[in-house]
Amino acid sequence: MNLRAVPLTALLLLGGASSGLAAGATTGPLLLSGAQGSVELLAPSGTWAPQVSRTDVTTSLRTGTGRAELTSGGGQVVMGSASRLRRYLDEADLLDGRFFLRGPVAVHVQGIHVVMEGAGQMRVDLSGRATRRVAVLQGQARLSLNGRVVTVRAAQQVDLDSGKVTAFREQDPWYASQYRGLGSATVEATRGQVRVDRAGQSRVAVVGDALDPGVTLNTAAGAWAEVGFTGGGYLRLNEQSELSVLAVERTERGREVLLKLSRGTAWNVVQKGQGGYRLDTPVVSTAVRGTVFRVDASGTVKVFEGQVALPGESDQAVSAGQQRAEAGGVGTLQLDALDRFNQSLDTERARPLTLDLPARALQVQDLTLLARSLPDASVQASVAGRTVPLGGADGVFRLERLEDSLPEGTYAVTVTATRYGQTLARQVPLLIDRTAPAVTVQARREGRVLTLTGRVQDASLQPGAGTPAGRVTLRATLGGVTYTRTVTAGTPDFRWTLPLTTPGATATLHARDAAGNERHVEIP
Repeated sequence: MNLRAVPLTALLLLGGASSGLAAGATTGPLLLSGAQGSVELLAPSGTWAPQVSRTDVTTSLRTGTGRAELTSGGGQVVMGSASRLRRYLDEADLLDGRFFLRGPVAVHVQGIHVVMEGAGQMRVDLSGRATRRVAVLQGQARLSLNGRVVTVRAAQQVDLDSGKVTAFREQDPWYASQYRGLGSATVEATRGQVRVDRAGQSRVAVVGDALDPGVTLNTAAGAWAEVGFTGGGYLRLNEQSELSVLAVERTERGREVLLKLSRGTAWNVVQKGQGGYRLDTPVVSTAVRGTVFRVDASGTVKVFEGQVALPGESDQAVSAGQQRAEAGGVGTLQLDALDRFNQSLDTERARPLTLDLPARALQVQDLTLLARSLPDASVQASVAGRTVPLGGADGVFRLERLEDSLPEGTYAVTVTATRYGQTLARQVPLLIDRTAPAVTVQARREGRVLTLTGRVQDASLQPGAGTPAGRVTLRATLGGVTYTRTVTAGTPDFRWTLPLTTPGATATLHARDAAGNERHVEIP
């Protein structure tokens, strides 16, 4: 970043304009008086260190997701998230990000001297080439710009590149909301090759990845990724795109999201009532509060619902049904294939998440499970401290077995499905049973009648076993003819009268439980 030297003539002019100020009214120690969230001070050794206590700023100060309050003479400087300043000529030099100032105060803005002589308020927005401005909310300010002194009054702003003064209407009062803490940005879906770059390390992005400030998301050809934010709303990064997370903070008004799109396209769905949302590109900066819009790094902005402000372009607004062209200027919205692609994905995303499990409790020898959900959901099962994914296709998800078998006993299995930030959880009782039913039986033959009386014992028939549908199937085979009946927890004792085609025919009784365990008993 090139800092601009302040011309001597301009400094003299400013000095003359400010001669009515009391000594020290706008100059004095630059003190960090309050810090919330991520605030770092540059140490003499050249390393950045977290700073929370009151201190004199002698080098540089930066914020991640957080805010810093500084006093300078009789005034105040508030740094928003993802901002940076340094001490320059015994004053604050605002280098990057967004700032709110209360007068009387004197600062530099990327080397440009700005003085608010009396009480007042102003904001400074520095977003690369997209936005470089000073806007006065109350009072008036003077600044040295291109060898001359420019006066900016309330409800006016000055473009620091052109020096043009235009009307200003506040649409993004981020400073008016109280900082509540860190928010979150999380990868909620990916398709194709998507990578996360963090501190120089690159890896494949997976659902659930947290995107902290400083993290960059990249998509390859044919790929896309969705990022969800605290409180709702999401961004879909289309193919061959790069997005950096500058900050996601919680405020009393919802969330404040600051992002940078270096290349490609971002499709945004911002829910109403969720605070501010700023997406900067090399060409244009956008500020919104509840809308559906698309931004291209090349400068195109398309609005499908709500309204998007363009700070730095006289705060021009792009409303629903309009678009900003790459070269500038607002016209009628023209849909293309990428717009229709994103709209179709929005429709698919809006489908409610479902999760269906077996209606009855499970009795198995080893854990097997079948669940149904939407085809693009992620499903996992948790049991006895273990969590394992269920593989699936076409909405049917299966767990064939655990690598290590569970001991026999009763368990509660929790199955969880996630999709685009939605979560559904269901629980099903499970009985692991590898022991065959025990059968005691007495037989009495009278001519062509066989009477069997006895009792069946099985884990599934025990009170409190967690398998209310537990049952054992009895199968009697007499001289090649088979008869079947069921024994349940309420009727473990049985009396069974069967026909004998031949009085001396052999008879066998088989008992099989729901887990597939069998017992064979020869009938005398």
